[in-house]
Amino acid sequence: RGILGSGIKVAALDSGINLSNPEFAGNARVLAGWNVNGSGDASDISGHGTHVAGIITAAADGSGIYGVAPGATLLPVRIFNSATASDGDINRGLTYAASAGARVVNLSLSATTATGSTGLRSITTTDQVLVVVAAGNRGAADPDWPARYARESWAAGRIVAVGAVDANRQIAAFSNRAGDTANYFLVAPGVNITSSYGSGYGTMSGTSMAAPAVSGAAALVWGYWPYLRASQVSAILLNTADDLGAPGVDAIYGHGMLNVNRALAPIGSFTYRAASGRLVTVPLTQRPVPTSRPKVASPAAFRQLSTQVFDAYGRNFTSDEGDQLSNRSISTVEMLMGRLDTAMDTAVRILGSERRLLTLSARASGVLSRHGELQWNQPAQPLASMIQLRNPGGLGFAAGSGGYGSQALGLMDGRLAPTLAGAESIVANPILGFAPAHRFASLSTPLAGGLSTRLGIVQSKTVTSQDGPSADIGLVEVTYARQDMAINISMANLAERGMLGGYSHGGLGLSQRTGTRGVSVSGAWRVARDWMLAGSYSLATTGAPQAAGLLEGGTTIESVGYGVGLIKSDTWCAGDRLSVMLNAPLRARSGTLVYEVVSQVTEDGEPIYTDQLINLKGSARELMTEARYLTRLSPNAWLTLAAAYRLHPDHDAQARPERIVGMRYALSF
Repeated sequence: RGILGSGIKVAALDSGINLSNPEFAGNARVLAGWNVNGSGDASDISGHGTHVAGIITAAADGSGIYGVAPGATLLPVRIFNSATASDGDINRGLTYAASAGARVVNLSLSATTATGSTGLRSITTTDQVLVVVAAGNRGAADPDWPARYARESWAAGRIVAVGAVDANRQIAAFSNRAGDTANYFLVAPGVNITSSYGSGYGTMSGTSMAAPAVSGAAALVWGYWPYLRASQVSAILLNTADDLGAPGVDAIYGHGMLNVNRALAPIGSFTYRAASGRLVTVPLTQRPVPTSRPKVASPAAFRQLSTQVFDAYGRNFTSDEGDQLSNRSISTVEMLMGRLDTAMDTAVRILGSERRLLTLSARASGVLSRHGELQWNQPAQPLASMIQLRNPGGLGFAAGSGGYGSQALGLMDGRLAPTLAGAESIVANPILGFAPAHRFASLSTPLAGGLSTRLGIVQSKTVTSQDGPSADIGLVEVTYARQDMAINISMANLAERGMLGGYSHGGLGLSQRTGTRGVSVSGAWRVARDWMLAGSYSLATTGAPQAAGLLEGGTTIESVGYGVGLIKSDTWCAGDRLSVMLNAPLRARSGTLVYEVVSQVTEDGEPIYTDQLINLKGSARELMTEARYLTRLSPNAWLTLAAAYRLHPDHDAQARPERIVGMRYALSF
């Protein structure tokens, strides 16, 4: 992601720096430095400061070593002009570093008595400077000073104490422990650390080597999100540390081991912000919400949908929301063969006075063991069921589950239904497709002159939580039927939690309640003794969506679909069936969604909003051509051959066509 700490000035209050070292020579990001004695002499008197500086910001130039934050600007402040630094030297160094614009101050030093409090109190007041302090090298139960000031209320989380661990992530024997400063203490590698030293490289150990790793990490976080406060940066580093020792914050490791990757990753939740003030917060620990685009739209419509989202600390991250809504559907052999791949149990009973009851259930056609062996003695699991009851006067009732509505509504419940088997996708109301695996009930009543009417209700499979799509459909149908022809008008009212089969988390606004009204006109004609022609035309209108999450609104969505099929019986042998169908699923011919996204965030943390228009009309119309042949080979054996060609899948002109071929041999015994 290019997070290098750029734009952040880190002050290293130490023994100075050797600017002839290859990590710093000619490096414009390493400033000349300052000496607390008032001179400009920041040259290193011991090598300690050069070693610390390399850990923070050694150049990422392909040679030598890399610092934790190679893009940060280094301000060397020499506070040691002898083996020790006085309280006054530390305070002057701190004051100078803050006045020179340092956001992070590294103190790889310690004392057994309180020191540096004046300068620390002064520079931490504004919450704009974070001070990282080595815990000390006495193996003590508590940090030394000034690291121990991190526990004070006036520090307000703007001072972090750092202990050292070895390569095995064990506390170093020399390192002071977290003790009474555990809430503001973490550890970092500090044993046998190689870094810049003199005019070359050297290895050193100590909490002095652990602290600059944390300072570099702070520069990375602050460089990418410059609007954060110092207390936020420290909280991020502490709360993303790897827990070591006793669970939770403990007296040895404090919060645990510095983890830079976790510190740069989102924490807690994502918040979607709209200019109107709407906020939608999605916890990152929450089970992912099923996300899909409206079925009448092309994946390409959402491909460029992107926004900045904000984690629990207000840090912005780019979220390519279009990736979740741009997944393509893929046709499979299972989809092509449809319910022919299930075993059907059918029973027809005459209840007296010529009343007729039909019951039908679908079972899984094969039960496999965990080793992939067919278990013939295992009972098949029911998938769906349906009953139909009709009396001699024509009054009929049907009910079922598992998505069988298309088998009992419209023309599939008339006298021509046997000759239309397999053509449900052509003559069924496509609104039913927005309630997959539904349950349904219908009541039909005959009228005069070949007319009949039907009322039906359809409900999608029950959702066990409020975080999923749902659909309820009310149907009113009128059918006109004669011996060799039938016409059906099916009017549907769809109430969804979702949008035309689309659904999302609250940020994208697709999980709102929407309403769709549709009408489908279908017909079937026996054009010759063994020939049946069927077709349909459907129109659906969805109301304009309401503002929700980033969705500012949109327009009414109009969708159109149609289909035509030709079915031939007794083609090569008695009882066989050959069918050819062309199906154009519902596609939006008009309709837009308007999203107000955060396109970027200023250095002050202010979001910049941009409207993004989603045109739901696809760049092409999907056309599915199917050919199917079914024949009985023996009284208990059937053979089915099927092929399909899908042009412009998902209404996308750029999508490659799909070709599917399937064969099924069914044997019952």
